[in-house]
Amino acid sequence: MNKKKQSYLQLIIVLAVIILLNAIFSNFFFRIDLTKEKRYTLAKASKNLAAKVKDGMLIKVYLEGDFPAGFKRLQKATKEMLDEFKILSNNNIQYEFIDPLLNTTAKQSTEILQELSEIGLQATSIQLKKEDGFSQKIIVPGAVVYYGGRKVPVNLLKSQFGQAPEAVLNTSIEQLEYEIANALRLVTIDSVKQIAFIKGNGELDKWNIIDGKTELKKYYEIDDVDLTSVPPSELNKYDGIIVPKPTLPFSDFDKFKLDQYVMHGGKVIWLVENQLAEMDSLRNSPQYYSIAYNLGLDDLFYKFGVRINNNIIQDIQCNTIPVLSGMKNGTPEQKLLRWMYFPVVPPTSSHPIVRGVDPIWFQFTASIDTIPNKKINKTVLLASSQYSRSVPAPARVDIEMARLEPDPNLFRTGGNKILAVLLEGEFSSSFEYTFDQTKNPALDFKSKVENNKMIVIADGDVIRNQYSASKGQVFPLGYDRFANQEFGNKRFILNCVDYLCDDSGIIEVRSKEVTLRLLDKAKIKKEKLFWQFINIGLPIVLIIVFALANNFYRKRKYA
Repeated sequence: MNKKKQSYLQLIIVLAVIILLNAIFSNFFFRIDLTKEKRYTLAKASKNLAAKVKDGMLIKVYLEGDFPAGFKRLQKATKEMLDEFKILSNNNIQYEFIDPLLNTTAKQSTEILQELSEIGLQATSIQLKKEDGFSQKIIVPGAVVYYGGRKVPVNLLKSQFGQAPEAVLNTSIEQLEYEIANALRLVTIDSVKQIAFIKGNGELDKWNIIDGKTELKKYYEIDDVDLTSVPPSELNKYDGIIVPKPTLPFSDFDKFKLDQYVMHGGKVIWLVENQLAEMDSLRNSPQYYSIAYNLGLDDLFYKFGVRINNNIIQDIQCNTIPVLSGMKNGTPEQKLLRWMYFPVVPPTSSHPIVRGVDPIWFQFTASIDTIPNKKINKTVLLASSQYSRSVPAPARVDIEMARLEPDPNLFRTGGNKILAVLLEGEFSSSFEYTFDQTKNPALDFKSKVENNKMIVIADGDVIRNQYSASKGQVFPLGYDRFANQEFGNKRFILNCVDYLCDDSGIIEVRSKEVTLRLLDKAKIKKEKLFWQFINIGLPIVLIIVFALANNFYRKRKYA
């Protein structure tokens, strides 16, 4: 009886110690991340954003229900990521997983999907395997963050043009931390930085850049600045400026303003091309030759370490255009044909600006050459495919080119032209040896800046959205209404601005990579029976062998 009481007492003591330890350590959280890519370690920027959540935040995640294995993996990864943010926010972040279409009628489902679409969540269709076949199900793989009277949607499924389903889910899991951290950034933002769109030299009008502006306004204060009338000191109040496709020459004083803006630490996104070539010109004539803009920025770019060439890039990897193919019942018919002057450029760099971004759509883009300068680091962000070539100016643009099958042999040696480049380092003024401070004492002239950065893109149309003047309809930036295809232009422009102007460091979160280690499907099919036996039959055999051996041992010992 004493031994029995002692055993009960020991059990009670052990249980009490376990409960006590759980109570003590419930407020502490740690995890040792042994994964190669550190997938369970949040970036410093994410930790800082989570710590800024001081009051109750609710995140509604629409990833509940019957899913295929891939979406269950996304669901699990989302829960794990939210747990990390919850702990770092001192439990101020709470979340719930719900199925918005559960137990709803067809009419109610339609209304719910419409409501979620209006706030920015995208629905998708998945295929479910049933006993009698397959069925389709509409889901909304996204979330809504509620905090401080603000509401921010988060799309968790990051589908990309041309990607396999496994790669899409892997990319989605890779971007989970960024998407959640970005939502926290939106709802906890305090001071807003200022970004200016430059005008006065024939830049894109407001309707051509309205969608890009609308997206940037979620994060920044946006202004329009006429460079020809603003004083140099006034320009310096902006954290960054965007030069969207100028078409008129810059005066020396305007170039001086841009030069000194850079010397005073200002960040610039140049969307500049040297040749006038537009699709509208083909409406009046089936062919034409490009015309030089003569912007007068060559000396400025030379000091910054690049040169925008007087050419136009043709690329076999390209978008399509509608071309008249004939008449049917008195009605003109069109078909989509490949147009080599519209390169589609999938990012190949691992830089955070372009990592995970859909292919970018260029239109009549030029190429960029880099100029040796040890003080400036040059990172190629986007380049044409290996099957591309440059056409020297003046370049002939002929609609018949769309009807001809390109000869790959003409594109084998001139590929991988630089289309967008990031410049970082010490920049020197283009007016370093010509400006006389004694004659202009009122101007705060600087001859160099030790640490600055800018981005040069050799196509102004990268930031241009399509719009219908007759219908008053604006299409999203990067969406081609003729090909019904959406490209990554909007995300690319936003990433460029974030990298240059956002000091939270959230753009670095995009560089995280989660390797998708898939099984070899061919090997699985070939060795299916072998591995089924290893996983099912071998354990049974081992148990039988152990039972026989144990029985034999007991007979020998106790006979």
